[in-house]
Amino acid sequence: MKKSNRAIFFVILVLICGLVYVTFNGIDFNMGDKNVKLFGANQMRYGIDIRGGVEAIYQPKEIDYKPSASELETAKSIFETRLDSLNITDREITINQENGYILVRFPWKSDETDFNPEKAISELGETANLTFRDEDGNILLTGARVTKATAEFQGMQSDSPFVVVLQFDNEGAKQFADATEANLGKIINIYMDETLISFPRVQTVITGGSAIITGSQTMNDAKDLANKINSGSLPFSLVSKSHSTISPTLGEGALNMMIQAGIIAFILICIFLIAYYRMLGVVACISLVLQVIGMLLALSVPQFSLTLPGISALILSIGLGVDANIIVSERIIEELNTGKSLKSSIESGFHKAFSSVFDGNITNVIAAIILIIFGSGALLSFGYSLIAGVVMNFVAGITVSRLLIKSLSCFKIFQKPFLFGAKKDRSKVKPVKIIHFYKNRFKIYIVSLVVFVIGIIFAFINGVNLDIQFKGGVIIKYTYVGEINAEQVEKTATDVLGRICNVQKTQDVLSDTTKLVINLADNEGISSNDQQLLSDKLKEVYENNDLELSESWVVEPFIGAQFIRNSIIAVIISFILMVLYVWYSFRKIGGLSAGVMAIMALLHDSLVVLIAFIVFKIPLNDSFLAAVLSILGLSVNSTIIIYDRIRENMTLSKGKPDMEELVDRSISQTLTRTVNTNIALFVSIGAICIFAQLYGLTSVQSFALPMLMGLFSGAYTSICVAGPCWVMWLKHKQKKSAALKATK
Repeated sequence: MKKSNRAIFFVILVLICGLVYVTFNGIDFNMGDKNVKLFGANQMRYGIDIRGGVEAIYQPKEIDYKPSASELETAKSIFETRLDSLNITDREITINQENGYILVRFPWKSDETDFNPEKAISELGETANLTFRDEDGNILLTGARVTKATAEFQGMQSDSPFVVVLQFDNEGAKQFADATEANLGKIINIYMDETLISFPRVQTVITGGSAIITGSQTMNDAKDLANKINSGSLPFSLVSKSHSTISPTLGEGALNMMIQAGIIAFILICIFLIAYYRMLGVVACISLVLQVIGMLLALSVPQFSLTLPGISALILSIGLGVDANIIVSERIIEELNTGKSLKSSIESGFHKAFSSVFDGNITNVIAAIILIIFGSGALLSFGYSLIAGVVMNFVAGITVSRLLIKSLSCFKIFQKPFLFGAKKDRSKVKPVKIIHFYKNRFKIYIVSLVVFVIGIIFAFINGVNLDIQFKGGVIIKYTYVGEINAEQVEKTATDVLGRICNVQKTQDVLSDTTKLVINLADNEGISSNDQQLLSDKLKEVYENNDLELSESWVVEPFIGAQFIRNSIIAVIISFILMVLYVWYSFRKIGGLSAGVMAIMALLHDSLVVLIAFIVFKIPLNDSFLAAVLSILGLSVNSTIIIYDRIRENMTLSKGKPDMEELVDRSISQTLTRTVNTNIALFVSIGAICIFAQLYGLTSVQSFALPMLMGLFSGAYTSICVAGPCWVMWLKHKQKKSAALKATK
């Protein structure tokens, strides 16, 4: 064989090592006049649930109409200017025109020891104080006298193509005329609060109630200045009754824990793959390294925020990557055990595995795209991270794995089928034992019935708890030292807020701190001003206990309802599109019925995850959504792999096959793949669950524990539910068709 084929393995290894370096260190160099910079994982942009920060939804205060798009743009410019003045440049400001509110996210930097999030939230929404001042700082007139400021284009032949045109009311026109006359040839400074936003020079006395500010370099610059000037006449202030904060210590602890668990899980998965699949396992581990660093680069280079739900999508993507490698490995071993040569087995194995990997990943891409379209925050992060993972799965799990395996097979030392997972004596290979899943289906369905009965019983005992993220409400957590009487804190909080409060004390193992958890009784939010009053009062009463805000969640009911609505819409549309795709992809074997049975299996898995939340008394929040979406992705992938084998076996069958025998045989042939994939995933999620329990990270545990239950369910439904139920559907149709023929 050609030496160049052997070299491919080492070339790919060198490239992967180079990418590992770039991933963890980034690139920063000059190319001529241009600076080329690629951000590495050490400069990863994290969501506020990891690095700490503030998320607030601002609504207009005391107005009886929905603000216009221009008014919301003006309000956005106020936030931008005020955050600039605080040197907070890494922020997200999103306008929701449909509901008339603005979402603001910004980080809580780890080196800020005196940062007051309640005060920051309150001050950001205050009415802008726009003033025109002379060079000595004297106020000449206020922004209330500006009726309108617009950006205009005067033509490229002009000395200043982009300008801002100001219109004043009658009193403002008179004041501005006096100001320009008194400051002719001088600068008039325009301030928002105490931030200088423009400093035009007076070229002539302006008496017509209209003025032009020149000097903008682009139309966007002109629009930005116009919005800032309009802020002075904005007829409302903004208030936030839905906001959340998290300290950087807590977020960093969650991230460190996830990294430790991820490293241990990755090592255990690699040990398992190498022990079971030998050289194919080595290649699988190399391709998984490439997939992980590819996903990290896909997040770090464009500086897309990585959140905890995004990390769950990465876990799902790695699971799909493990699955792709196991599918390929199992197919190659099957071909080797039939007596084929190593080269032929590799070619045939990849060819037969591709359709399974492709169909399974496409269904996950469908779900991810829907989440990106309908989601924001947690849903958006999950969707983007999942798409990045699927793309890398095709690159690493299929293309690179193929090149590596073919290259290794060129070395004489590795040209032994045993090293690629085959039996040493291939003449003793026994046919796959057929398990009669269909015949025993009713015995198996008793398991589902028992699980659902347990879920119903616990639903009556524990109830179904919605987190404030869904139903609205207030939870505020403070760290403290020394001793504090929780009942006294309850009384103080109730007196300050005028609402019944429940107070508990908890121990945070991760940060080794004790916390006060204040939970307001109803589902309404509170303003940042009220939260500030509560914090000030508690610090005054317990001045010796060093109270510091750790986390807070304040959600208005309509925000929670909107999140639920968007989540349900996203999941339903994903289901419909999955059915349509499975229908089309497996149309030759009855695609519609196959798609419906796949969705039935997914509904089963979703209910099992829900039951896990109910049994363990975990409130339903975005962790529930992330767990459900992850399980759905893995479960539909497993089901499609079985369908793909059914399609292949049906093609190989002579005449009309017995569907019961065909489905049982197909499930039995793919059983090893299903079990091994779920073992690898169970190790991964199990490590996260154990670390979350040890460090007391309830936010992570609320995802990992139900995810473990969902993994069992996903494996169970893909093996025992989807296929046998599909056969029942087909047999029912055959009986119905035969009955119709008999009546004719």
